[in-house]
Amino acid sequence: MNKKTAGTVVGAVVAMSLMANAAMAQPADAGKPRQKFKGPVKVFILAGQSNMEGMGSNNILDRLGEHPTLGYLLKKIKNDDGSFVVRDDVFVSYQRGAEKIKRPLSVGMGGWGPEWFGPELMFGIQMGDHYDKEPVLLIKTCWGGHSLYWNFRPPSAGKPAYATEDKPEDMGASYHKMVREVRECLANLDADFPQLKELKTELCGFVWFQGWNDMCQGEKIRQQVYDEYCANFVHLVQDLRVEFKVPNLPVAVGELGVGGEKADKNMLDFRAAQAKIATCPELKGTVGYVRTAPFWYPALDELPRLRDVEEGRVRKTVAAQVKEQMKDKPESADAKKMEQLIKEAGDKALTEDAEYQKAKEESDKHVNNWYCHYQGSARVYALVGYSLAEAMIKLTGSK
Repeated sequence: MNKKTAGTVVGAVVAMSLMANAAMAQPADAGKPRQKFKGPVKVFILAGQSNMEGMGSNNILDRLGEHPTLGYLLKKIKNDDGSFVVRDDVFVSYQRGAEKIKRPLSVGMGGWGPEWFGPELMFGIQMGDHYDKEPVLLIKTCWGGHSLYWNFRPPSAGKPAYATEDKPEDMGASYHKMVREVRECLANLDADFPQLKELKTELCGFVWFQGWNDMCQGEKIRQQVYDEYCANFVHLVQDLRVEFKVPNLPVAVGELGVGGEKADKNMLDFRAAQAKIATCPELKGTVGYVRTAPFWYPALDELPRLRDVEEGRVRKTVAAQVKEQMKDKPESADAKKMEQLIKEAGDKALTEDAEYQKAKEESDKHVNNWYCHYQGSARVYALVGYSLAEAMIKLTGSK
């Protein structure tokens, strides 16, 4: 059976998302006996905060195909008919809020719902290609806004020198929740993934993609957070190795690359602290550090800026017109009323302004989320997942 499966749209996902771009393919040979897996299930923990949750937009995945050297990866995600590939050899467990995802890998497993995906997509595809007969299970344990210094703080790191604005009871809570979710997934494997029933499991790797909340801590404790980051991460890995009895558990770490190579000073200082992980003696030979800043590309800066310039032009013109029209009317003395009138008039004008609409259309081809989420760039998230997988494959060695 070909691992890359094509086919028709999965009705359940379409019904949930109500968006055609969340359509997923079913195996082309549905109804035939599923391939017989051999060997243990290869398990990988994918942890971090919102960028591991994933804010890559399915809508703009085609931008991946424009990458000068890795554009071919798009063919691993989309079938020739435009539907999204569903793997029959890679599975995902992810508690996304109140929803428990437990199904074969495809798009739609990101942080905000079925329109989004994260590093798990290309990471899982590459790992699935790497293993011939063994199935792959990805356990996503990630939450937006959680720092390593506080929320993910591992037990062996002890108490921090300084408190953050987070609740005291949240210190280390994400670490313990991560462990709990991994154990629960493995304990319920037969029920949640019938395809893997009675197969043994092997924890093969830990993938970490995180950093925003550590990077933007307040000035009072920022340097302390940066100075501790590498040591705290070592404690995190060592505690997980003891917890799951895997002494040399391979680790792949994604750099916080938002803004690319020309990011601001805080970002560059944090990256320098984060990069120490790559040469940490305690993890020697078991860690792969992936730079993600090079995946940021000029359109992610230029197109939103041009869109904002055009929006500013329209709103400034409209504001002057509304003020002129209302200057002798009673409403002009009501600041809130005027603000509302100006906004409504500006919103309407934007829908009718050709230059703004052109700039917005071009921006929307690349940008579909916040700056801290790599602008929602599907291309970036796919490249991050691919590179983390390549780093992990080097660490795990032969199939």
